Amino acid sequence: MAAEAAPYAKAGGLADVIGSLPGALKEGGADPSLIVPGYTSIIENVETAPVLRNIPMRFGAGVERFSVLRASDSHGVPMYLIDHPGFFGRRGIYGENGNDYPDNMRRFIFFGRAAAIASSEIIAPDIAHAHDWHAAAVPIAMRADGALSPMFKQALSVFTIHNLAFQGIGKREDFALLNLDASYFSPAYLEFYGHLNLMKGAIVLCDGASTVSPTYAREITTDPELGFGLEGVLREKGENFVGILNGADYREWNPANDREIAATYTPAKPDGKRKCTRALRDSLGLPNREDWPVIGMVTRMTGQKGVDLLRDALDAVMRLDLQLVMLASGDVELEKFFKDAEKRYPEKLRAIIEFNNATAHRIQAGSNAFLMPSRFEPCGLTQMYALRYGTAPVVRATGGLRDTVSEFDSVRATGNGFVFEKFDAAEMVAALNRMIATFRDRAKWRRLMASCFASDFSWERAARQYLDWFERLRKARGLS
Repeated sequence: MAAEAAPYAKAGGLADVIGSLPGALKEGGADPSLIVPGYTSIIENVETAPVLRNIPMRFGAGVERFSVLRASDSHGVPMYLIDHPGFFGRRGIYGENGNDYPDNMRRFIFFGRAAAIASSEIIAPDIAHAHDWHAAAVPIAMRADGALSPMFKQALSVFTIHNLAFQGIGKREDFALLNLDASYFSPAYLEFYGHLNLMKGAIVLCDGASTVSPTYAREITTDPELGFGLEGVLREKGENFVGILNGADYREWNPANDREIAATYTPAKPDGKRKCTRALRDSLGLPNREDWPVIGMVTRMTGQKGVDLLRDALDAVMRLDLQLVMLASGDVELEKFFKDAEKRYPEKLRAIIEFNNATAHRIQAGSNAFLMPSRFEPCGLTQMYALRYGTAPVVRATGGLRDTVSEFDSVRATGNGFVFEKFDAAEMVAALNRMIATFRDRAKWRRLMASCFASDFSWERAARQYLDWFERLRKARGLS
């Protein structure tokens, strides 16, 4: 259960995970189903058939009705849509024109509870796997809703945190929408400094919680700045809290068959990458300086992604022998800063203020290196895509970036990128300098590209880890 699923409804990396994990679980021998909101963007683009119609559900002091439609995802996995036009028949997922919908708390409490009802009626799952705060009401309902919990006695409840910074914190009054006994609004369950916290409730009530990389799992249980008030709650889960690294969808992100790029290429025949670099420069009006590496970024303009660190260091970065191409949007002030900076550095900088998937592919293929200076990064997927395209990541050592990128050592023939430890402008510039020095030595750069190409973060590996974890949890609950 999740609020997003690529390619039908995407706002961020959650959609990529939900678009890939069910198919990988299916390949691993499981029989998965997917439940997502019935957004207009999905219903208008897939074939659906009604399964349940006009189901009443108590919702606070009133009653809301919903239907369930069945479709299939791109892997042939059954996909059930919670159809409620009032909540989901909108142009956006979380909002429009840069503004969140004011009723998001109501929308996603409703979605989680309706998804729990639908799964009990249609699927009768062995495992109910909810993702992020938007689906947190699923494990809450499974264990705390007196009417629903008997239907899930033989089911495992698991919850995955994709970004702990977004917890689904609402007003005290929103608790009534869960239709639970008042005892659950307490510090032991869903109460958080006088507010409702859906993610906290899901973590406490689920059988097992996970997050999207081993390093991020350690960080959010030990660092209060990254735990956002829930580090103690996570520590209390003990062995039932794990970090499982996400995978990359190599069906879409593969330079050997990518239809969006100027020329395809492979590790054995990498010459097409030079054509992609030339095409990227030409499309953006950048000089074709083959002695300068092109540094790519595909990101959100936010402090989490370290774009403010790049802003503060930009003059120092622009003094280096490189060109920087950014595909990013988000914070309006950061957008304006980088568009203004283009005028100061016309031969070195391009800031494309939007998100465009085709352009993202062209940047991955056309760049020599890929910059991710994140303040924190639960997993990160774009560095995995970069590696598959032979594009060396330059990353801060945090979360999933630490788990996927290691410092290149040409003597020992180890590593696949360039890493800086502190969230510090000077350290970032030093890492870029190490990258440039390696780029100038063509033999070393070929070895680095080979190491990038060899990095494998497939979903098959992640799916096997999930299935093994599920089995451990089932045994611990006496369900196997």
